[in-house]
Amino acid sequence: YRAFAWVVIPHIRIDRRKGRDMLAIDIQSGLSEAWERIATFVPKFLGFLAILLIGYIIAKLLAGLVDRLLERVGFDGWVERGALKTALERSRFDASDILSVVTFWAIFLIALQLAFGVFGPNPVSELIEGVIAYLPNLFVAVVILVIVSALAKVVTDLLSAALGAVTGGEWIARGAGVAILVIGIFAALNQLQIAP
Repeated sequence: YRAFAWVVIPHIRIDRRKGRDMLAIDIQSGLSEAWERIATFVPKFLGFLAILLIGYIIAKLLAGLVDRLLERVGFDGWVERGALKTALERSRFDASDILSVVTFWAIFLIALQLAFGVFGPNPVSELIEGVIAYLPNLFVAVVILVIVSALAKVVTDLLSAALGAVTGGEWIARGAGVAILVIGIFAALNQLQIAP
């Protein structure tokens, strides 16, 4: 048994002198640890905000670029010729806007993951990483649906013209269009990794 034996409990110290226990609270080390944590957190938080702001700006710019590029290529026209026209008429978005929004969130989520990475490994970064890995599948699934719906519409119109004089020709044309659309929907679901 020593004359002085220090047992340290976070910011509380038990001093044993000559068989007596004395309780002492170490305020100075608690305050210095608090200031140290603040001094390391504030720069990380400012870095987090800077990365988030830059990521938001880049995401907005790229989303606008994708929207303009898809409209220039005539992507919305392809959709209007397809079976998705009626579905998008009730929406406030057109097809290029939907892909633009997907692009925005893909880029912004990457920026969000980088921003949370400033604080070190954490579960939020891992969750966002999983969402980011899934977004390209969503983008491709939308493109598959647009192409397949346009193809189904073309086949339906072509077969309707060719089989118009045949009894049940209209039903055969519609059935072919629906079959193509169903195959396309399953391809999109497969791309989204939720096909049966």
